[in-house]
Amino acid sequence: MNIVRPARWLAAALGVLAAACGGSTEPPAGGGASQIQIVSGNGQVQLVGQSLPSPLVVKVVNGSGSPIAGATVTFSVASGSASVSPTTATTDATGLAQTLVTLGSAAGNVQINAAVNGTSLVVAFIVTAGTSSSAKSCVGATPVAMAVGQVNAGVSGSGICLSGGTAGADFAIIAFHANPDSSAIASVNVTSQNAVALSTPDVAASLNVLSSGGAALSRSRLNPAQVAFDLNLRRKAQRELGPKMAAARLWMKNRARFNTVPTGALSLNQVITLNANGDQPCTNPINIGGRVAAIGQTAYVIADTSNPAGGFTDAEYQSFATTFDTLVNPLDVQNFGAPSDIDKNGKILIFFTKEVNKITPRGSNGVVAGFFYERDLFPTVGNADLDGCPSSNVSEMYYALVPDPNGIYSDKRSKADVLDFTLSTLAHEYQHLINAGRRLYVNNAPTFEDTWLNEGLSHIAEELLYYKATKLAPRQNLDVNAVIAAGADAFSEFQGGNIGRLQEFLSRTSSTSVYGGDDELQTRGATWDLLRYMADHKGSSDADTWFQLVNTTLHGQANLQKVFGSNYMTQIRNWATSVFTDDVSGVTDNSFLEPSWNMRSIFPRLLDDAGRVLGKYPLTVVPLSDASPANLSIVAGGEAYLRFTVPAGTSGSIDWASGGLPVSPLVQFTVVRTK
Repeated sequence: MNIVRPARWLAAALGVLAAACGGSTEPPAGGGASQIQIVSGNGQVQLVGQSLPSPLVVKVVNGSGSPIAGATVTFSVASGSASVSPTTATTDATGLAQTLVTLGSAAGNVQINAAVNGTSLVVAFIVTAGTSSSAKSCVGATPVAMAVGQVNAGVSGSGICLSGGTAGADFAIIAFHANPDSSAIASVNVTSQNAVALSTPDVAASLNVLSSGGAALSRSRLNPAQVAFDLNLRRKAQRELGPKMAAARLWMKNRARFNTVPTGALSLNQVITLNANGDQPCTNPINIGGRVAAIGQTAYVIADTSNPAGGFTDAEYQSFATTFDTLVNPLDVQNFGAPSDIDKNGKILIFFTKEVNKITPRGSNGVVAGFFYERDLFPTVGNADLDGCPSSNVSEMYYALVPDPNGIYSDKRSKADVLDFTLSTLAHEYQHLINAGRRLYVNNAPTFEDTWLNEGLSHIAEELLYYKATKLAPRQNLDVNAVIAAGADAFSEFQGGNIGRLQEFLSRTSSTSVYGGDDELQTRGATWDLLRYMADHKGSSDADTWFQLVNTTLHGQANLQKVFGSNYMTQIRNWATSVFTDDVSGVTDNSFLEPSWNMRSIFPRLLDDAGRVLGKYPLTVVPLSDASPANLSIVAGGEAYLRFTVPAGTSGSIDWASGGLPVSPLVQFTVVRTK
């Protein structure tokens, strides 16, 4: 904890030592080229004989993710008809190299490889040369007969001819956009001949559980205010604190000689000064007096000395410390790793302060219930040789909302209001704290984790808290009866937020990227569900999976690929399919099932914001019929769900294109027969 600011002689001594060691920052770890990544240009479509509108761009990085300049990249056509210019390119200071492509005279997919000379590193671009005309799928083709529950993933070509069989058949088509670049958008036009529209995601009467008695479930209140605040914090950490990471590691390396943080135990009722600025990381500190209100084995609970009346008692603060010791800390440490300990006190600080209340404007949609800020993991010292963060508290700490029954600092907050958020938010933010500290001082990562994956892991922490509190476990296909038996209040407090965010995703799947950088409620809901799906299918323990994702130098999709394998994008596609197929009668292929949760059972008994029972699974589907072609816009990492039936004794031609050209090869189609 930063109680006393470092003396000037100490900052100067650090500068001398840094200079003696050859500079203020260590050279990027990781050595030579260890990975080549596709940056942009993949999945393009153009007429035969024409040039692609955008270049193919790759990035070469070392083992720590830092760019490699001066590497030679060779581009070559591995299959199909095309030419590239130039055939070799040298990476610039940011590790980027690019080439232009002219398509040949033959229609079809073209694979272009980019390889780093002198290594085995290679990536493959897939682009498509097309013509402006194509035949319907049922012309000269034998209709595909599918069994009920059968899933046909990765359908090739420009469509599929489906048989209605002797009794008629219901189908769903899932179009998934597999471009790793979350900013890419694919236009898809789906037409049909002899298809009749189906307008709901329900596939059997028993799954449309209308409100006919029985208990209902309340989800946690959705909290856009917290999401927007978190995004601001994570972006500022990436932008303003990321460049200081190497200097912080140098500071920590030399701590044995120059210890700028006071050590030793705090005592009960001791008052210390802490910066509570929840916006600017390293400037304009808001210095607040904090009293040590409770001491646990793994946490100090600090109370702002000017908190409003009607707040928590010391006994209640002690209960927070005890709960953190016995529930939150062991849970997060088991799954994500032990936190760093830069202040050498073996504890984290939980700071209950009115300054958190002030962050939420009156009348906001939601409330900032608490936060962790990466800035507190950085040293305060700063000069020409060591870039510090002067207003850091130099401590592992979490800032918490306080009761404000009279609404002095923002909207009124009773104790009950605050308690609704405290534990789940603490578990959520503690993952952020552990993740950042270990990336900084344990794993020597070059940057903080991407926001979408970082937030997804923190929502996993909330789910794990639910399991712990209810003595339930993942991979039990929990349905509404199991959830109600375990306690509706526990569901609302710990898991209801995840379900609510998932509901937001289910209503806008084609505009939501599961690995997007916007950090919207729906992105968080999708990412949580994806991580749960991928962990359930990985074949190892939960704790091992989460630990691997946190303890790495990689970030974002490269992190997913390292942990889940080179076919991670196929796994994401299969997850997108499972969003529809899970717990659908007849679907037996485990790749398209979600082992932990039965959402088709839970959602119909969930209360909406108006207190009404949903009575259905709220996935948005696009009804497809001959009279109503579907014109889709699908963001990369998003998917669209189309439903239709093919009448008995007939066949239905389902065809897709993009503005008269073939659809991008990165859009993958899966067909499911549901009846």
